[in-house]
Amino acid sequence: MISGFLASIVEAWQELRVHKVRVLMSLIGVGVAVCGLTLVVGFGDMMQKGLADTFEKQNGRAATYTLYVMPPSGDPNPNEAEKIARALDETKKRFGIEYVSAVANGEMEVPSPSGNVSAFVSVVDPDYNVMHRVKVDHGRWFNEFDATNLSPPIVADEKFLEQYGIDPSSLPRTVDLPGHQAGKATVIGSFAGAGPTSDIGNVYLLNGHQSKFMPDATVPTEFEMWLPPETAKELSKQVRTDLKRQLPGFDISADRTDYGNEVDGPLGAVQNVLLFISVLILLMGMLGLVNISMVTIQQRVREIGIRRSFGATSRRIFFSVMMESVVATTMAGAIGVLIAILVLKAPIVGDALMMGTGSTPQIPVTAVIVGMLVSIGIGALAGLVPALVAMRVRIIDAIRA
Repeated sequence: MISGFLASIVEAWQELRVHKVRVLMSLIGVGVAVCGLTLVVGFGDMMQKGLADTFEKQNGRAATYTLYVMPPSGDPNPNEAEKIARALDETKKRFGIEYVSAVANGEMEVPSPSGNVSAFVSVVDPDYNVMHRVKVDHGRWFNEFDATNLSPPIVADEKFLEQYGIDPSSLPRTVDLPGHQAGKATVIGSFAGAGPTSDIGNVYLLNGHQSKFMPDATVPTEFEMWLPPETAKELSKQVRTDLKRQLPGFDISADRTDYGNEVDGPLGAVQNVLLFISVLILLMGMLGLVNISMVTIQQRVREIGIRRSFGATSRRIFFSVMMESVVATTMAGAIGVLIAILVLKAPIVGDALMMGTGSTPQIPVTAVIVGMLVSIGIGALAGLVPALVAMRVRIIDAIRA
């Protein structure tokens, strides 16, 4: 059976070589359409990943819930802050929640050899970088042992380091703490930041060290939890109930703050339009291939009749003609998919599709599979009618031809 299938492919290839001029133009149309279809699917998948990475950097992975824990007195005092920390730790262990981080924002100024350097500040816990895809380019991120460091660690972007006069590749380096707090802080890592459009840098501080940089800093009252998406809604209610049990009198709420459910929205309409155009081109290429195949079959009546006289069955004739079309469109589709891959791998295209997230674009396997399956399917559809006509050719038709 396998040898017969391979023989049919070889036979189809030989027939295509004989009639290559007739089918070339139609195959170009099929190849262009398959290339366009692969590009549309590939663009869509890569842009979705780029959007997902951007949303996750800003608002956390799906599903990230933000807990608002507010004591009766307003800003928590040290005793209330300790109660909040113990309650969160207990809830985290009870429900098996792996990633939890405090979230607070502010601004600070750090003295440098050339003057004060301003920066936006985010107060976080070590789990934050996993939840928000913070990529450290030089040095490292916070770990559990940094909380006890006498020199408070910070992770700063390249803009802050440039303004301070620090080469990122030379980390770790020390910077002076603001005037109200004598001593040094240690820059343990750097990240790319917001780019040249930002006037000042961004700095991450470890939760518990913010008072060393900002005298008016308060204890964070917002905490992010990364919950399993399939159980997040119900689990967030249980977490809120458990915290209210441990912290009576506190105002506690939990809201989903990531954009995981909104990734498909911005791309849906555009991708559907491009897919529709690609399908139309595919249909036009298929119709052209059907017409050329029908003309070819009419001119090959004598050849088919002779094959029938030597014992070729209708099934054999049908399969042979069908395979000619399938082999032709598969080759055209493979070339189209290859061109699409080269386009998608172009650095300028990857940077645009990944939204400047710094992620390395990967060619979606789905796009390649769809392109090849469509090219094979178009070949089968285009070869169906000519194959049905060919299997009805009789020996007497060959004699008359």
